[in-house]
Parts: sequence; C-alpha cells; structure tokens
Amino acid sequence: MEYVTGYLMALGVLAAGFLGVVLALIVLEVSKAKFVVSLILSLILIGLGGYYYYVVGQMEKGVANPNILNSFLKVSGTERSAPAIVLPSPAPLEMIPSVPRSGSEKPQPPISVRVKESAPAKKR
Repeated sequence: MEYVTGYLMALGVLAAGFLGVVLALIVLEVSKAKFVVSLILSLILIGLGGYYYYVVGQMEKGVANPNILNSFLKVSGTERSAPAIVLPSPAPLEMIPSVPRSGSEKPQPPISVRVKESAPAKKR
C-alpha cells in the first residue's frame, strides 16, 4: 500500500467521524436518545480512524506486524498452503457403464433403419 493513500484514507475516516459528532450535536436539539446513539457511533468511527492512522504509520516505519488488533480478533488467518489434490487414474472405457441422461426415462431400444430401394429405371 502506498503510505500517502493510507494516510489520506485514515484522515477521511477521521473527518467522517468528526462530521458525525457535529451531526450528533444537531440531533441533540430533536432527541436525546438519538443523540447518544449517534455520538457513540461517531466516537467509534473516530477511534477506528485514529487506529488506522497509527497502523499506516507503523507500516511506514517497517514494523513486522503493526496490526495488533488483528492478533486479538483473529480476523485474517495466516496463509495456509493449499491441500494437494490427488486425482484418480482414468478408467478404461469398458468399465464405464452407459447411463441414460435423464433418470426417469428407460433406455430406448436401438432404432432399426430400413432403406427403401428405388425401382430399376425403365428402358425406353
């Protein structure tokens, strides 16, 4: 991640949190319960933005694992190697049974084709 982009995104989250605080103060004039809910959500947003700013700064310094919140929450696991897929060897064609495509229909008997011979041409 480019650090300038990370810092700008963190500042954007912080700005949205402060905008939420201002809007919570406006909501205070209407309802105190809604004010409390919106203020708590805005403070959580400010906290996450500050933590994100901290993580980007630690990544820029080269800290091995700056995201300490991930170690507590176990959000993303470590990279695991994919299990090996063992495919069976192909079976000979004699061993593969012929199964009709639809399960409800019975297999039809083979169709016999009769060829009608044309009558010999008449001589003039």
